[in-house]
Amino acid sequence: MSSTAASPLHNLWSIVLSKVGRAHIELGDNIIITNNEVGPAPRAGGKAAAKGDLNDVKGVGRAFKIDSKLGGHAHVHRKSAVELFTIPDHLSAKQAYVIVKLGIPSRSLEPLSDHLGIGKGAAAGVLGMDRATANRKVAKDDVLPTYAAESMLRLLELDAMARDTFETDEEAAAWLRQPHPMLDGETPLDCAKSGFGAERVKDILSAVKYGGVV
Repeated sequence: MSSTAASPLHNLWSIVLSKVGRAHIELGDNIIITNNEVGPAPRAGGKAAAKGDLNDVKGVGRAFKIDSKLGGHAHVHRKSAVELFTIPDHLSAKQAYVIVKLGIPSRSLEPLSDHLGIGKGAAAGVLGMDRATANRKVAKDDVLPTYAAESMLRLLELDAMARDTFETDEEAAAWLRQPHPMLDGETPLDCAKSGFGAERVKDILSAVKYGGVV
């Protein structure tokens, strides 16, 4: 069976969540990740969701296929090592806290730059890191500093909003890269370096989606 190449966004989320381990992060109505393994979450009675339920996830992002072994919570019989992985549109404060506390590997910078269509140095910059620090972290396979990890999660939330607003992922990424008059000529990526700036970008994206602002 041939495998489908994962997108940069899928690779990015896989790395972001790779240290979650046994701290269960609920990503949807019936999807969890345990030790970076994907499967249906247990129901209230303790039984896992049925295989068909993987196609009925609501209130979350887009579904991707990834190669992974099913975790202990996934009582699904299958022939291949491919399962559905749903990228979340939003993380709760608890989920984000656990991810930041456990650490986001610095190797996430490469798929971040690929997904946004910017250089690795620019990707480090939007997380508040200088190029030298970023290169050193990547070389040591270290985790991102806490402030950069928080910036990463803010940026991923904005990216989810942009992808929900525009017709294609490419159009969403292009909008994030372009200077915007409502941000005094700054790009949404640059503005999102601060928490308040990210909230401003969210307001503009909502206006784009519902009010026709561009």
